[in-house]
Amino acid sequence: MNMKGLWSILCLSTLALPLSAQENKQRLTLEEAMVLGQAKSVASMENRNNALKSYWRFRNYKTDRLPGISLSGTLPSLNKQLNSYQQEDGSYKFVPNNYLSEYLGFTVKQIIPFTGGEIYLESNLERMDQLGADGDGSFLTVPFTVTLSQPLFAYNPYKWQKKVEPLRFKASQSEYVANLENVNISTVSSYFDLLTSMSNLESARQNQRNASELYKSACAREKIGTISGSDLMQLRVGLLNANANVLTAENDYLEKMNALKNYLGLDEHIEITPVIPDAKMIPSISIEDIRQKAYENNPIYDNFKIRLIEAEANVVKEKRKRLPDVNLNLSVGTTGSHPTFAGAYTHLGNRQIAQIGVSVPILDWGKRKGNYIQAKADYDLTVNKTEREEREFNEKVRILAENFLDQQELAKIYREAESVAQERYNIALNRFAVGDISVTDLNYAEQEKDNARRNYIYQLYLSWYYYYNLRYITLFDFEKGTNIVYDYEYKR
Repeated sequence: MNMKGLWSILCLSTLALPLSAQENKQRLTLEEAMVLGQAKSVASMENRNNALKSYWRFRNYKTDRLPGISLSGTLPSLNKQLNSYQQEDGSYKFVPNNYLSEYLGFTVKQIIPFTGGEIYLESNLERMDQLGADGDGSFLTVPFTVTLSQPLFAYNPYKWQKKVEPLRFKASQSEYVANLENVNISTVSSYFDLLTSMSNLESARQNQRNASELYKSACAREKIGTISGSDLMQLRVGLLNANANVLTAENDYLEKMNALKNYLGLDEHIEITPVIPDAKMIPSISIEDIRQKAYENNPIYDNFKIRLIEAEANVVKEKRKRLPDVNLNLSVGTTGSHPTFAGAYTHLGNRQIAQIGVSVPILDWGKRKGNYIQAKADYDLTVNKTEREEREFNEKVRILAENFLDQQELAKIYREAESVAQERYNIALNRFAVGDISVTDLNYAEQEKDNARRNYIYQLYLSWYYYYNLRYITLFDFEKGTNIVYDYEYKR
């Protein structure tokens, strides 16, 4: 077989490779994707759950400072047993002790946040019936008793909770907004992954069509001797590579589409096509404005304060443990006993209890001192770490602000570069068709065109990525000029 026959077979076999058919897909804009992400993504659901827990934690903190009311009782209690009894001569014998008792108690408890103590108001009623032939019954009443339990030198947790819990709830509200903005950032990244993959697939298919036309034209030119065998082989290799690139791009597109659908909670059978958005632009803002909004709104600053307060509270706690443990208990009220219910409340006497409990550490081999020194060291470390993290965060805000402010000009540059590269490639195609440039020059123009397209898509991504990072850092909508607010129903 001569060379011309071989080239003819190669041309026919290569051109016979089918092009991938276009599939019907549903359009999905970036804004629509972000709405879906906030509504259906797992990250958004976790965020709502965390917000719910933070809300009820704060509610419980406030509830703990309100009076607590409880009712307790034993209705009834039957006791039939033998108990030892010492007789007058000093000997013991077992006697039956059979009785039926009922008890009902009512208690109101109130903590005293500024002292760390507790005060109780109690009222209870008890009846006991002795069983047997000579059995009788009587009532024991405590109409009211006021009891104060007050540690004198102990650590007061209520004082520190008052400092921490409102800050923690405020931070959790900001974190709820920040986490939703972070969902937007993740949606933007996944969306542009798919968009880039779609652009690569479109370029691969266009390159495949161009390579097929060029190779077909070259096969005809080879018959009349206007193209070398080396150039023809190079075009054939280019077409084979173009076919392979299409298959690779199709697989990557399906992978990126499934990743986005999974993140947005979409049905796996839905096929989506992303829409290229414009670059994200907002009115001119200053770096100082961005820094100020971040300082006002970002929860990281409240979390810094919480860490410092908790570290300081731990120092105080360990210091107080080194002091004598003194508890004052006072109880004042009335009590009465009588066979009849009315008599038990009529024949009343005073009921008074005063008690001071003391526990003094004598020898603990330096354990409490060691715990106190550790707490102080932890506090110093927390101060240093929060100062360093605050500086790092402020620097992160500055870099983010500068990067975002460059995006408007960069988007224009890359858009123009993409347009110029596409025009240059079209010119190169026409020049190659008349034999004015080599295959190498044509391939180089194609690479420039594809790279310029990818760079433009990536620049679009950066404009949106930096914008939503800016919202995430500042919790501020620079387009509307207001703080970002997301309503959430906590009561469920």
